[in-house]
Amino acid sequence: MTPRLSPEDANLVGRAQATLLGNLIEGKAWAPYRGIMPAVGTYRGVWNWDSAFHAEALALWDPKLARDQIRILFDKQLPTGALPDVIFEDGQIVTDFTKPPVVGWAIAVVDHRSHDDAFLKDIYPKLIRVGEFFEQHRGGATDGLFFYGGAHAGMDAGWDNSVRWDGGYLDPKNDDKRLWAVDLNCYMVSHYRALAYIAKRLGKKEDVDKWDGKAAELANQINARLWDDRIGAYVDRDRITHANGPALSPAGFMPLFVHIAPRDRAARLAKLAEDPGRFYPGMPSVSFDNPEYRSSAYWRGPAWVNISFFAFKGLRDYGFGDLAQRMRGNLLGWLNQNTDSLYEYYDSRDGKGLGAHAYGWTAAFALSFVFDWNNDDLTWLFPRV
Repeated sequence: MTPRLSPEDANLVGRAQATLLGNLIEGKAWAPYRGIMPAVGTYRGVWNWDSAFHAEALALWDPKLARDQIRILFDKQLPTGALPDVIFEDGQIVTDFTKPPVVGWAIAVVDHRSHDDAFLKDIYPKLIRVGEFFEQHRGGATDGLFFYGGAHAGMDAGWDNSVRWDGGYLDPKNDDKRLWAVDLNCYMVSHYRALAYIAKRLGKKEDVDKWDGKAAELANQINARLWDDRIGAYVDRDRITHANGPALSPAGFMPLFVHIAPRDRAARLAKLAEDPGRFYPGMPSVSFDNPEYRSSAYWRGPAWVNISFFAFKGLRDYGFGDLAQRMRGNLLGWLNQNTDSLYEYYDSRDGKGLGAHAYGWTAAFALSFVFDWNNDDLTWLFPRV
């Protein structure tokens, strides 16, 4: 049943849908599929994790177009199993780095919205290979935890110039200096859960047990090795020294979204979320009290709608509904006050829209904030702790 929408939400839904459809481009680079660009005026191509986010939202009304976004990526899957970072409009592709493994989550959500057995049978072995890439090339098989790609960590993570990488983590001379990234490890939990969901849909009982086991083991590793009890947060960790990474960020709330945090830890994360000196109400991409925080500087302090959704939804799912609702209202208020466009990111102090105009994943998560907020807490994919 379609929820009854407030006038503000109805207006936002219309703007979001128009933005996604306005970024639809048919061209030789991804024929016969129809691609959604992040922003036609700025990003003329199909980007990796953007496409997963677009697909999840598009499946609300056009599952075929949603699956097109996924097929475009997998048509260019590399021999290693990695998906390219971007496929440009002219057909050139970027393969020096990839993006976080969110496509499994997107595939599961798209199928949950509209079943397609043939699509799942085709995509399942290819999705397995995505995970194998991260296991073999991003630490999982050797460390038990995952890291982003060395000197390309910022691009690999999608948090390009984030304070998370300060202190030499993007220096090509220190390519072995890497962080176990809390968000990447949670994305891999979601990857394994998605594989378990697909295996169940395809009747592969032994595979379900295998993927559920991998998800559970990784969750145990995250809880054992990436929690800082002193500050009450999940943190990035240097894989050699085991020191905390340079920044406290919304990535630390990802264990809530994938439902792996113990209840007492969720309560401590909620205290961080409601602290005006840390994350309240704007959910900046690095905590307000970090010396390098800048409210409008790309990934060094602005609010991004995708990471905000994961954090707020996780808080809501763990029972901190009032806090999550207030932070959601603040963010959507910013989207609504910038009436000319849905922007790439937002100043985390005053909500001024920044970056690219008509941005696809902002539109996608605006739809998620409306349609997935109250009626779907993802327990079908992420069981309760």
